[in-house]
Amino acid sequence: MKKYISLFIFILCTIAAFSQTGKKSVAKEKPPTQKEMEAMMKDAEKMMGEMSADDKKMMDSMGFKMPSFKNVPKVTDKQLADAWEDENRIVPKRDVGRIAAIPKAVATEKMGSYIDAVQKKIAAALMPAVVTMGNKVYAYIQANSKSTDEAGNMAMGLWMAGHTEIALYVLGKVSAQNGSSVDNTSNYAAMLSMLGAQHLAIPILNNLNARFPKNSTVLNNLGQAWFGLGEINKAEKYLDSTIRIYAYHPQANLTKAAIEHSRGNIEKAREAVKKSMQHSYTKEKEERLTKLGEKTSEKNFRLPRRTKADPLNLGSFEAPGYPSSVEECVQSEKEWTEFYKQVNSKYNQLEKLKKIADDKAVQDQQQRLNADLNLVRTAMANPGTKGQFVSVPMYAGRAGKLLTAYVDLHGVKMKAFYKKVADFGQGEGKALKEAYDKEMEKLREEDDEQTGEGKPNKDFCPRYKETSDKYLKVINPKLYQFYQEELKLKKEFINENAYWYMYIQWPDMYEATKLGFQMGWLGALTQGKGDVEGPVYNFPFVSITQYVCKKQEKEPGKIKLKEFDDIACQYNSKVDYKVIVFDNNCSHSSITYNLGDVKITRKELGDEYIGSTVKLTPKVGIGGQAGPIKIEGSVGVDVTIELDKDDKVKEWGGTVTTGIEAGVGISKGPVKAGATVSEAVEVEIGSDGVGDVNMVTKAEVSVGVKVGPIGKSLQIGLEGRSSLVSSHGTLKATGISNTKLSEW
Repeated sequence: MKKYISLFIFILCTIAAFSQTGKKSVAKEKPPTQKEMEAMMKDAEKMMGEMSADDKKMMDSMGFKMPSFKNVPKVTDKQLADAWEDENRIVPKRDVGRIAAIPKAVATEKMGSYIDAVQKKIAAALMPAVVTMGNKVYAYIQANSKSTDEAGNMAMGLWMAGHTEIALYVLGKVSAQNGSSVDNTSNYAAMLSMLGAQHLAIPILNNLNARFPKNSTVLNNLGQAWFGLGEINKAEKYLDSTIRIYAYHPQANLTKAAIEHSRGNIEKAREAVKKSMQHSYTKEKEERLTKLGEKTSEKNFRLPRRTKADPLNLGSFEAPGYPSSVEECVQSEKEWTEFYKQVNSKYNQLEKLKKIADDKAVQDQQQRLNADLNLVRTAMANPGTKGQFVSVPMYAGRAGKLLTAYVDLHGVKMKAFYKKVADFGQGEGKALKEAYDKEMEKLREEDDEQTGEGKPNKDFCPRYKETSDKYLKVINPKLYQFYQEELKLKKEFINENAYWYMYIQWPDMYEATKLGFQMGWLGALTQGKGDVEGPVYNFPFVSITQYVCKKQEKEPGKIKLKEFDDIACQYNSKVDYKVIVFDNNCSHSSITYNLGDVKITRKELGDEYIGSTVKLTPKVGIGGQAGPIKIEGSVGVDVTIELDKDDKVKEWGGTVTTGIEAGVGISKGPVKAGATVSEAVEVEIGSDGVGDVNMVTKAEVSVGVKVGPIGKSLQIGLEGRSSLVSSHGTLKATGISNTKLSEW
């Protein structure tokens, strides 16, 4: 009966969503009545009855099965209201049965036995296919791992790849063999909690909390477990403790937002979501903020800023200067003519390369679109399977927002600049030209009066030249100043676009875009003037050449265009779990499976939200393996470093946000005091898979400027540690949620 009611609610919500497109509210505020449901069912049946045979055949081929409206059971208004409440619930109901079934406390020496007992119960609740595959993967891991910790890390790779139930089963078998591994037992408890068995996770987490007090990972995971059981007040205490340790905790803040939302505290809920998003981003967080009535802006998340002021080396392309005398005008015209020819030649060369790059980008984009279409067909044919579309890079949305904000600001700067130029042209520039023309007209009248038979016929060229030199000496430096100011604005614009487009576009598309940026810079250097096909060039300065009194032919200065530098992604990480390898860079991430003959072809995601944060760090010294790594460390440092032409620091524009970049620390416990992690990787997971990858680094500022490994390619291997920071997971029961232990 319940599945029919859920189906009705789903259909009604879908209709409501389509009927209210563009509105803030996308669903009705009250549950449907029995009368409304019957009317809707009749309308749906009528619509399906009017479908042609060809339409039905097409729908069937796409994986849509036509529902039957025969023998649909009657439902009461109360049943509909209860189902509606379940579908729209923000926080779970208090689960008295599962709270009462929480096993007794587990001593550290008994941890392996407890996990073994849980594992046996879970194996009976999981689908046989999951258990079969889990045994195969476990056997492979056992044969290819050197230690329990290494085997646990391999199991964590399965979780990151979306094989959540297999990961739980494998990690359970690993942990049952050695219950003393703190990281493995902590991660196993987090998996239990997110897959609906919060009551079984709590004894493990209580043990860890007693041994490692004030550890934000353990406190968060305890809060999430109690939240999943509907014990909201107790959950909130643990979550608040977590947030006091680290104000921007990604998962604690997200669950805190749900609690505040359920109480009607919308503003507090928004602030909690934004704090979570400032640490790391997922699509679900952005959607959550939208539902709370606020759009995501570029201020809600961060990506690493460029550390090189001029990554494309645009500044090395120097145009000839502007003349300040008549003789210099003659020389400048020759130099600028040669400059135009070289620029046009380079432009034509880039244009041909861009055509090739454009064609390749189109071909590669079509391949990605075909892959997406295959994904859609697979999902339609096999309901329940999930996958990630590849037509849009991981960071594209965020980079696009950051770039849009910059473009808006740049537009304001350019508008102010062009107004300044226009004001000069109508004011001081116009006055200077009028004064020059007036003086030259006066000279011409004097020259005419003294020229002719019987008159002095003096050579007025020196006086014409003197007046012209005086005008050139004033006007061209001012025009050159405008030229340089415009170039600076355009150089910044091109470099900013070139940097963010690395995140927005795939590498093949970016190659074409990068060539377009280089062509745009050549156009900026010549101000769009000069045509390789035409004999006449319009120079960007005032040129007066007719008053050279003595011909002085000089060879033009040698002009040779420099080469553009390449700009490449420096935001790279590699997480190697041996059985599964994750590669991430500016534009995309990839997963490589190294499971030998074991083939995993289906993600065990179902309808669950598996939001979580996976933190990976290198081991720290002797004794540094105990205690889960705390999450209150930094997620990178938001710095902009301006460099001069010799690549030396010219300007420090770094900002260290309080509470975020406080350095990466280790939890209290058996780890030596003062130990810090200098490199790490954090992976934020949402319902559609990996949503964010943060390079965790520590910046150090001492005498002068010293910057930590910003943008460095990080590799975390099996000798590192994995710590799973759980979210509140799904509000719906899973296959293992009702698993209970009477004795163990």
